[in-house]
Amino acid sequence: MLGTCSSESSLSKIATLQDEVTALYKENSLGYSPPRIVGVVAPLTEPKKCCDSIVAGVTEHFGKVNILVQNAAVAELCAIDDIDQGHITRSLTGNIETAILLVQALLPLFRPDSRIVNISSEAARLSRPRGLVYSACKAALESMTRVWADELGTRPGMERTTVNALSVGMTMTDLMANHPPNKRRDEMMDRESSKVSVGKRFGTVDDIAEIAGWLCSEGSRWVTGSVSCANGGVTKIL
Repeated sequence: MLGTCSSESSLSKIATLQDEVTALYKENSLGYSPPRIVGVVAPLTEPKKCCDSIVAGVTEHFGKVNILVQNAAVAELCAIDDIDQGHITRSLTGNIETAILLVQALLPLFRPDSRIVNISSEAARLSRPRGLVYSACKAALESMTRVWADELGTRPGMERTTVNALSVGMTMTDLMANHPPNKRRDEMMDRESSKVSVGKRFGTVDDIAEIAGWLCSEGSRWVTGSVSCANGGVTKIL
């Protein structure tokens, strides 16, 4: 597996992940060798450097690609009055341009029956304060997902490849869990969790990973060009 990060200082997090996965395999006596996880620096706001780094990493360590999960994003929020050219450029570059160029760069390396999963957001359908450009970028990613599904599913060398998106809601990541409690944060969490249909809570990383994992599996072979809800029902896609 190839994992990406935005700076050299974050490569240690990928190395730590390798250690944790290896320990789990040993602890549970699964009888299999743990997957190899290689980290590369691939900054979203530098499309050429990002794509070159990922292609080089795949070519050197794995040779081919059969799963691509586009999870990283530039998630800047900005009040309408304060939007400037830099905010727009960073958002469009990191969330749209790099995604397009990365899929293009990996085309020669994909195998038949590949899986592409694009991590979108419920923000593509909900009105979020200060989220004008970010919401637009996620809506664009879902549109791109549909085009990729049609173009790549029968592409020679990529036959039966599927492309789907996940509409992710509020999720209790380490960043959110470790954020110092305050009244505004607590009120926001209560308000947002009250909208969830299957339990008044935030989603967990495992909630999202389980759905992404299924979309990467052989069992999802007949699902493509779709946006699946991974938000506990906050938004419904019909």
